Amino acid sequence: MKTEISSELLRQAVAASNDGLVIADARLPEMPLVYVNPAFERLTGYRPDEVLGKNCRFLQRDDTRQDGLEELRAALKSGSSCMVTLRNYRKNGSMFWNELSLAPIPERGSVKHFVGTLSDVTTRVLTEQQLIEKQHRLEKTKRMLQGLALKDALTGLYNRRYFSEQVEREWNRARREQLPLSLFMIDIDHFKRFNDSFGHLCGDRCICAVADAVQRCFARGSDLVARYGGEEFVVLATGVERRHARERAELLRRAISGLVIEGTGRSATRTITVSVGVATVVPDDRILPEDLLGAADRSLYQAKRQGRDRVIQAPLPMLAHAA
Repeated sequence: MKTEISSELLRQAVAASNDGLVIADARLPEMPLVYVNPAFERLTGYRPDEVLGKNCRFLQRDDTRQDGLEELRAALKSGSSCMVTLRNYRKNGSMFWNELSLAPIPERGSVKHFVGTLSDVTTRVLTEQQLIEKQHRLEKTKRMLQGLALKDALTGLYNRRYFSEQVEREWNRARREQLPLSLFMIDIDHFKRFNDSFGHLCGDRCICAVADAVQRCFARGSDLVARYGGEEFVVLATGVERRHARERAELLRRAISGLVIEGTGRSATRTITVSVGVATVVPDDRILPEDLLGAADRSLYQAKRQGRDRVIQAPLPMLAHAA
């Protein structure tokens, strides 16, 4: 059985709605409001006589740079429906998040009016924003912890674990592009004696000073500098040929020989020097990253045996001297 609904019943239903409801006249250029229900007044603080005849853009005030407004304008222009969330402002100036649902009311083949439903979703939006901010903080903390796991706590350099992971990646890239790879093994000379003479605090300062010097000498974005363990450092320099590798190692050795460590006074044993082992190779299928590391390590050992404070470069071909 079909029941006719009276216009009075419809009017009462609209008036009883908890959501604001507005009707705009689409036949006029400004699309003025021709009806607002009591919930609109409760939501915005505006009486009907204050808003009827006006375009509802007054609810945005000067806050006109909102993504949802473009979507709303496009729907009004095309005579289509849309749902947007906007920052609106009450009569007292307070802001609320308005979820606006807009729908055209067609009449004889054309849109004569639009009906809009306004819902205060401020609590929901603020909760969503807090969740997003919390997620961002969690992601930031995660990245920080991941970074700490890859860094040496004392020097701030990458640690051996990260270096070992990156060597494989750089090796594969250099092999594809046929680039030279130079690896530097750097060890502080007589560090145990220095540590015993001046204490662990000065020893830590010494390690940090050498780490800073290594970073300054290998400051290209492609240079990978790490603390390899104890008083030993390692550098992987992509695209650095054999001759240039030797020059850079010598620059580093000279830079460190002039370091003065705070707290060592005028003692002769305060002098800091390093021994450096260097190996250079263009990767191919005959050799592995371990071969490059082994060649640099053997060169470092030779530098130690020959009196320290010097640079020894692995001979060519490097493979002929692999263990």
